[in-house]
Amino acid sequence: MTEEEESMSHIHFCDVAGHEWECQGTALRPLAGDTEPSVCMCIRHLVPMEVGDHSECSIELLACPERREEQRRRMEEASKAELNIPDGWEELFRPMTDVERLKFDAKHKFMDTVVFGGSKDLNTGFDAPGIQHFSPADFGKVVSRCKPLKITPIGIEIFTTDGSFIDCEVRAENISTEDVYTWAQGLVQTFEGTPDITMSATFDVSDSLLISSGPSANENVGRLWRSNERAK
Repeated sequence: MTEEEESMSHIHFCDVAGHEWECQGTALRPLAGDTEPSVCMCIRHLVPMEVGDHSECSIELLACPERREEQRRRMEEASKAELNIPDGWEELFRPMTDVERLKFDAKHKFMDTVVFGGSKDLNTGFDAPGIQHFSPADFGKVVSRCKPLKITPIGIEIFTTDGSFIDCEVRAENISTEDVYTWAQGLVQTFEGTPDITMSATFDVSDSLLISSGPSANENVGRLWRSNERAK
């Protein structure tokens, strides 16, 4: 190392591996949003580290080049844990494709007309538009209508009528189809005697049921479903 290189070099402390490492004046700081290396500044004097003597100044915590990827991964995992997002749930928050939007609209039209018909929607604006909330008694009727159609509830949310969240129950992965309805009706019984309660759910509705429910209303979904079947 030349005298010039030595005068420009300084030390960082890698907070991932717990060791000091030597830097030559610039470093990449991805956690600060940098995509290119930037000049290392003295935290105390606010001048580049290569200007003056900073041997007595504080050392910047910065992952060494060998540990940057590990630090990025740890930060992502910590962020996911803080938000309580299970692995794979990022997929739920991506925009829908045109095909998925067609199926989504057809499903909601079917549920509103066939399954929810006659039940009073208690969503007064505390939840997203289109998400219907019912009294426990009405929700029990909804579950009863789902059973002969083989529409299965996936997750059930319980709120107060003023929009305060109480609980969310998700069906077990290994539960049988028959037991799904027993599970849902059990939740209805749990909250049926409690005043000012609303219940809402996400439902699994098969493509074939949507198609058979009304060709004119769901012809785009039917065309898609038949195309997918031929491609298998």
